[in-house]
Amino acid sequence: MQSQVASSRHGLMRRLGRALTTPFDPEDYLALFDARHSAREIRARVMRVRRETDRAVTLELAPNRLWKPHRAGQYVMLGVDIDGARRQRCFSLSSAPHDPVLTVTVKANGGGGVSDHLVHRCRAGDLLTLSPAAGDFVLPDPAPERILLLSAGSGVTPVHSIVKSWLSSGQTGRLVWRHFERNYSSLLLGESLRELALDGRLDFRLVLSAEAPRDGDLAGRLDEHWLTGNGLTESGLTERAGSGRQQAVFACGPQGFLDTVIDWHGRHGAGPLFHERFQTTPAGGGEGGRMRFAHSGGEAPAEPGQSLLEAAEAAGLSPRHGCRMGICHTCKCRVARGRVRDLQNGESREVVDQEIRLCVHGADGDVELDL
Repeated sequence: MQSQVASSRHGLMRRLGRALTTPFDPEDYLALFDARHSAREIRARVMRVRRETDRAVTLELAPNRLWKPHRAGQYVMLGVDIDGARRQRCFSLSSAPHDPVLTVTVKANGGGGVSDHLVHRCRAGDLLTLSPAAGDFVLPDPAPERILLLSAGSGVTPVHSIVKSWLSSGQTGRLVWRHFERNYSSLLLGESLRELALDGRLDFRLVLSAEAPRDGDLAGRLDEHWLTGNGLTESGLTERAGSGRQQAVFACGPQGFLDTVIDWHGRHGAGPLFHERFQTTPAGGGEGGRMRFAHSGGEAPAEPGQSLLEAAEAAGLSPRHGCRMGICHTCKCRVARGRVRDLQNGESREVVDQEIRLCVHGADGDVELDL
């Protein structure tokens, strides 16, 4: 009864506040004192920008009270205002859940989008938006005592979070981590990696493909021969079921890198494989067709191989979108009817009154979209 009275009183005070501050909500006034304040979205202040390389930075973030702790290996949809428009993209969190500071490590891709803006123009004091943490590239519960981790390029960021979390949890098992880079100048989170490698439970090695390795590091390029010829199979890390030495394999990196790991694991792995792609798999586009827009009216062509998101944008529409990789689901849209092709696996199917992700589907005939 007391809670109901308190809730009613709170609601009354809020309504009175709105009436007295019309046309603004009290939240708008609170934001004058702290721009992170919001009852609707997660906002974060950039507290520090740490330079990793000439093309990468780590952002130290202070989110508002709406932020809920993430699981190691998860990502967020990060939003930033660029030239007056809100732009969003997915980034893995490089910090562990127990870390006092939330961090995102970003590498510029040269496309002039969110990544480039954050690397070259973001400054301490800037305000960003965050989605709740998401993703299944996480440690199972209970965490395995033996894990093999393989990463390349920006794939180091979620693996870094996973390793920090595992080491801090008091595990007494063994981690083997091989990270692949072209050279030392492109390595992200180098200082933190050196500190983590001091822990006796972690066997970390950097593998370079375009520069001579220093003491303790390795040379090579990930392929079937490298994986089977560098002690990863012989050490018992991938021994067959029944040996008592099965372990999980975590892999994150570009498309070709993951294809190699998945094929190798299919031949030699015994435990589970967890992987996360930073790119979609181009399995071939649809044949194209006509798009009809149920809300805005009109029609437009969708070219063969073109995503429905790209086709809608070419027609002058601005559908909601985020990562453009099929990860964030921001671009989900209802299809009243039509035939679409999944650009990730090549599957063509008839769709009736169903939501699909516009960025990873193309037209395989006429399509009616709820746009």
